[in-house]
Amino acid sequence: MEVTLDRKRQYQLLIKPSAQKELHKIPKLHQQRIHAEFDALMRDPFIGKKLSGNLAGVYSVRVWPYRIAYFIVQRKLIILVIAIRHRKDVYQVIEGKL
Repeated sequence: MEVTLDRKRQYQLLIKPSAQKELHKIPKLHQQRIHAEFDALMRDPFIGKKLSGNLAGVYSVRVWPYRIAYFIVQRKLIILVIAIRHRKDVYQVIEGKL
């Protein structure tokens, strides 16, 4: 049985301006790894960890030592990146943005 992926169903990645600023502050080596993770997220946004409690509805994926925090809008096939921060403070920053 052959399975084909529908390329039209790939998610679109949108990055909030504040997250874009955070990304530019990160060293180039880590930026490359984060961009590679963006590609993986567009293929399967559910690879991240679904957060709970005050952060319900937010997903997080690790790109050591950073975390990418994002929402998934399934009906529109959109991934909205809300934060790209060091793991030590990413969750406090996200809570401040919600």
